[in-house]
Amino acid sequence: MVKSFLAGATLAMLAAGASAQVYVGSSVGWAKIAECDSGYKCNEGGAGYRVYIGYDDTAKIAGELGYLNFGSSKAEGEGVRAKVKAHALTLDLAFRTQLATGLKGVLRIGTAYTTAQITSNVASKDEDSTLNPHLGLGLEYEIAPNLQAIGAFDMTRGSTDSGNKGSLYLLSAGVQYHF
Repeated sequence: MVKSFLAGATLAMLAAGASAQVYVGSSVGWAKIAECDSGYKCNEGGAGYRVYIGYDDTAKIAGELGYLNFGSSKAEGEGVRAKVKAHALTLDLAFRTQLATGLKGVLRIGTAYTTAQITSNVASKDEDSTLNPHLGLGLEYEIAPNLQAIGAFDMTRGSTDSGNKGSLYLLSAGVQYHF
């Protein structure tokens, strides 16, 4: 579903972006699902990634559609073993400012449709999808015409049907290409 959603969004942005600059990007890095009750031994960090497509009509403001995968975390204690997974579809406005020659700062503000899932050895699967605020901070450094090295920090929240809530973080690095 996510692949077909992103493919459709890509085509729509390419069609709408005849006069705008379309770009795509991806990054990988360290993700954290911050949800651990006291008394449990938790491994909250792991690998995550981010992919996105955007278009800008100006050099300072852009619209972006993305997918964030926050990986998984594990908790153990009192005979319970649980695994938490989370991912999100994001829709953001990206505000860019020139910091130095070839270096831009980016602020992303928008919404995240977050899905969180908990599986354990003592209870049935607990999953829910919710709409949450999304905030991202980033740097873009031009390494070649139309190609930037990027660093980003993304954060949002997730929750499950039974009311478990937690913060979701992704610190990543990657590349972005402008068409």
